Amino acid sequence: MTPPSTAVKISEPFGEVCPKRYALMGIIAVVVLAAGVTSFGSFAATVEFKLSPELKGREQVVANRLAQDAGAAAPISRGNGGFEVTTTDGAKAAALATVFRERAGVLWAQAIVVDAPLLRAAPETEFHGRMLALTLNPGADAAVVVAALARRTSQTLTLKRIATGNRALVMLPLSTSGASMAAIAVAAASEPGIRSADRVRVLRHQWIPNNTMFAQQWALGTGVGGIRAAPAWDLTPSGSVAVAVIDTGIRSHPELDAKLMSGYDMVRNLPIASDGNGRDPDASESGNFDDDVACAAPLNAFSSWHGTHVAGIIAASSNDGEGILGVAPNARIVPIRALGRCGGIDEDVADSIRWAAGVAVPGVPSNANPAKVVNLSLGGYGPCTADMQSAVDGAVGRGAVIVISAGNDASRVVDFSPANCKGVIAVAAGNLLGDLSSYSNFGSGVAITAPGGDFGDLPGVISTLNGGVRLPGVPSYATYSGTSMAAPHVAGVVALMLARDPTLSAGQVMNRLLSSARSFVAGSDCASAAGACGAGLLDAAGAVGAVTANRSAGDLSASSDRVRLIELREVFTDRYALTSDPVEIAQMEAGLHGGLWARSGFSVDSFSFTARVDALARVQPVCRSRLVAGGGFAYSNNVAECKAYAANAGWAVDGMQFLAALPNRAGCPAGSNAVSEFFRIDGLGRNLRTLDDPAEIGRMVDAGWVQSRIAFCAPL
Repeated sequence: MTPPSTAVKISEPFGEVCPKRYALMGIIAVVVLAAGVTSFGSFAATVEFKLSPELKGREQVVANRLAQDAGAAAPISRGNGGFEVTTTDGAKAAALATVFRERAGVLWAQAIVVDAPLLRAAPETEFHGRMLALTLNPGADAAVVVAALARRTSQTLTLKRIATGNRALVMLPLSTSGASMAAIAVAAASEPGIRSADRVRVLRHQWIPNNTMFAQQWALGTGVGGIRAAPAWDLTPSGSVAVAVIDTGIRSHPELDAKLMSGYDMVRNLPIASDGNGRDPDASESGNFDDDVACAAPLNAFSSWHGTHVAGIIAASSNDGEGILGVAPNARIVPIRALGRCGGIDEDVADSIRWAAGVAVPGVPSNANPAKVVNLSLGGYGPCTADMQSAVDGAVGRGAVIVISAGNDASRVVDFSPANCKGVIAVAAGNLLGDLSSYSNFGSGVAITAPGGDFGDLPGVISTLNGGVRLPGVPSYATYSGTSMAAPHVAGVVALMLARDPTLSAGQVMNRLLSSARSFVAGSDCASAAGACGAGLLDAAGAVGAVTANRSAGDLSASSDRVRLIELREVFTDRYALTSDPVEIAQMEAGLHGGLWARSGFSVDSFSFTARVDALARVQPVCRSRLVAGGGFAYSNNVAECKAYAANAGWAVDGMQFLAALPNRAGCPAGSNAVSEFFRIDGLGRNLRTLDDPAEIGRMVDAGWVQSRIAFCAPL
C-alpha cells in the first residue's frame, strides 16, 4: 500500500524530519496470531543463501556442490554471490538453511516462508527529510544523473553528498507527498547510471517505557519465561567477548564502566545528534528528549537512556552484591551511537554495523575493537535496503553475529527493517508467562523469542539507566519493556556461546541457538501459531551446552575420571574425527557440522580433565586440529606442536579436548597405551586417522595407510 503524506515540522534548513511514534496494537496481536498465522510450514518456500566474496569466480560451482551434497534442487543465481533454491514446504526449507549455515564460505542462509495475510493496515512509513539514496553505477557522475532525474520527474532535486557504497543522497522538495516520493524512487531505478533507489527512513530504538520498578530479574531465571542463565554460566569459560551496542550511546554507570571499550558516535546530522557535533569518537549518551521542535510529534518528553539499558542487560556486573547482573557478565561492550533525538537514519545505522565488525567506513578511523556480536535494538517500517543488506553482509563476512529486535507494532516482522534483512537473528519479545508479549512483532522472519517484558500484571525487564530527566544525572536502574529488551538477552547468550568456542561462524551460532530453544507453553499464542514466534523460547543453558567446549591448556574443569573418545566417519569424504562431547556427537550425526557423519564403531579411552593421574605425571591436554584442505583431524599433546598448528593457516585448531600422557623415546609410559596417527593421500589431499585398535590398524595398513607417529598415550 502507498503510505499517505504527512505534515512535518522543519528541524533544520534541509527540512529533515523526525519520526512519529508507532501506535501499540496491544491485545490485537493475540487475535492476529490465532486467526491469521497458523501454518507457516504449509506454504511453498525457498532458501536464499549468499557466498563469501572470497569465492568470487567459483560461486556457481560451489553453490551447485552445496545443493548437490544436501540433496536439493539446482540453485539459481541472483547475482553478487546470492543464490536461491526452491523447496516443497517451509519445513524442508528450514532444514536446508540449517545445513547451508554450517558450511564454510556461506555468509548466511535463510528459509523464505510465505506469511499468512496481514489482518490490519500496515503502519505509516516514516521518512527522513524526503531524502532518496541513489546507488550509482561505476563511473556515473552524480551531478549529471541527479540533473537528468530532475528533468524527467519535473522535480527540484538537491544532491547533498556521496555516501558509502557510491550512494548519492538527494533531497526532494518539502511538499513532496509519500505517493510522489515512491513514484520518483521508481523512476530513479530505471534511470541510466542508477543501479537502485531507496527512500531514506528513520529508525528508532524499540523500547516501551514502564515506570514500575522490579527488583527481581525474572528474565534470567528458570521460570517458564526465563532463559536459565545460571546453568549456562557454569558451562562457559571466562572469555571477554566484544559485543557492539548500536543505539543511543551509553552513559557512565558502575555496572558498565569496567566493560566499556572505545566506540564511536556515527550520528552525522546535528539536530539528531543534539551534542553539538557530528561523527566523533565520543559514543556517550547525551540525552534524546524531544522538545516538540525537532521532531514531528512528541516522541519523548524525557531522555530514555536506551543504550545504557540495553548494555546492562548484556553485560552488567556488580562486585559489591548490589544492582543487577547481565546475561554475559564477562563480555565487553563496544558502544556505537547511531540514534539521537528523534531516532536515526538508515545511513548512520548501516555504517555503524560496518564499523562495529571492523569493516572500513570512509571518514571514520578503523575500529580497534571489532565486535563478534552486534546488537541493534532499533528499527522502522519498510524493506531492508540494499545498503543495509550490504552492511550486514560485510559484518557477517568478518565473523560478526547480528542480533536485531523484531519491533513493537504487533505486526509482521517482514515489514520492519533491519530485522527483515537476510543473515540476522530477529528477536521477538516474550513475557513472564513464556508467551509473546502483547506489543511484539511476529511472523516467519522471527528467529527466536526472548524476555522483553509486558504490561498490566506482567513485569518488564530491569536494567541499568541514568536518573536524568532530560540531561544526564546520576546512575540508576529502571524497568522497560520491548523487543529492545529481548534482543540483548540473545546477544548476551551468543557472547556466552562464543566464549566457549570463538571459532563458530554466524550460521553455526544461529543453528545452535535455534536448535536449543525451548518449546512454547501449551495453549499459548505462540504454541498455537506454528512459526509465528520463531524456533522457541531462548534457552541460555541449552544454547551454551550445544557448543563444543574449547578448552585452554590451563582449564582442568570436568566431572568424570575418564572419557571415551567416539570415532565418527564422514561417509562422503572418508574423514575421521574423535570426540567425547555428546552434544558434538549428536550435532555431527544430525548433519550440523557439515557432511554426513556416522559412528565408525571404534573408540579410544582417555583421561578427563579432572582425572587423578599422579602415576603419569606428564599428562597434558590434547589439542585437536583440522586440515583446512581435505578436512582430516590431527591430535597432539605436545605444546610446541599445538602452537605450530595454531600458527599455520592450513590448520584450524579446535582447542583442548581431553588429557593424555606424553609419548617418550620408548613409546608410551607405563600404565598407558599408544594411540597412533596414520595417513593416506586421496583425491581430497592428506587423510588422517588416529586410533589404537590392532585389528583395524592391520586392515588399514593393508589398504595403504601409513603410520606417521604416536599422537598421544591413553590409559590402559
